[in-house]
Amino acid sequence: MARRVKRKQAKPRKRRVARRSWESTWEFLRPMLVVSMLALLGFSGWRGYHWLMEPTTLPIRHVQVEGDIRHIDSKQLAARIQRGVSGGFFNLDLEALSEKLEALPWVYAVAVRRVWPDRLVVHIEEQQPIARWGDKLLLNRYGEVFDPGGAFGNLALPRISGVHGRETDLILFFAQADRVLAPLGLGMVALREDARGDQRLILANGIELALGRKNRMKRLKRFAMAYRKTLQPFMNRIAVLDLRYANGFAVRWNREADEYAKTGLNRI
Repeated sequence: MARRVKRKQAKPRKRRVARRSWESTWEFLRPMLVVSMLALLGFSGWRGYHWLMEPTTLPIRHVQVEGDIRHIDSKQLAARIQRGVSGGFFNLDLEALSEKLEALPWVYAVAVRRVWPDRLVVHIEEQQPIARWGDKLLLNRYGEVFDPGGAFGNLALPRISGVHGRETDLILFFAQADRVLAPLGLGMVALREDARGDQRLILANGIELALGRKNRMKRLKRFAMAYRKTLQPFMNRIAVLDLRYANGFAVRWNREADEYAKTGLNRI
C-alpha cells in the first residue's frame, strides 16, 4: 500500500520582509538625518564664525611698520595705528585702518596685511614731493596736490602755480624745460601760469623767461640756442627775457647793468 507523502508548507521569509521594512524606514529617515546634519554643521559654523569674530579671539599683539619714512610724524602714526588695531586677528577691519592712516599728512598709500597668528604688517608709502603748489601745498611725482600739514621743513623745491586742474600739465612742462636748460647749467626755481594760460619761468639766477601761451617749448629751445651763441656773457645783466616774439626776443636789463640802466626794454 502506497504511502502518502505530505508536502511541507513553505515558511514565510522573515529576513526579506525585515530587510524591506528596514529599507523603507531608512528611506524615510535619511532626508531627516541629512537635514539634521546640515543644521548641526550650519550651527557649528555660525558659532565658530562668531567666536572667530570676537575681538578677544587671537588679539593682535605685534605691529610692524615698513617703508621709507622721512616726513611722517612717527608719534602721530603710532597713535593712529594703536586706535585702529582694536580687534582680533580675523575681525580687524584692514580697509578702515588703511583709510585712517592715508588721511595723515605725507602718507600717499598704505597696505596692511595679517601675519599668523598675532602680527600685523603696515607698509607705508610716503609722498614724494617734487614742487610746491602755491604757498601751502605740494605736488607729488604724479602731479597730484597734497597738503603736508604745514610741515615743509627745509625742502628746496621749485614753486609751481596755476589754475586748479593744470597741475599735471605744468609738472610735465617743467620736466621738459629742465631737459632743455640743465645742459646749459641753468636751474629753475618757479613756473607760473595765470588764468589766461600765460607762462613765466623763473631761473635760479633770478632771470624771468616770458613764454606766453603758445609754442612755449619752441621758444625755450630758441632761447637755449641764443644762450650758447650770444646771451651767456650778458646773463648777469638781464632781468627779463620776453620770448613771445616770432623772430627774436626782448630783453629788460637789470639795474646793476650801468650801461643799460636807462634803456628799458630792448629788442635783440
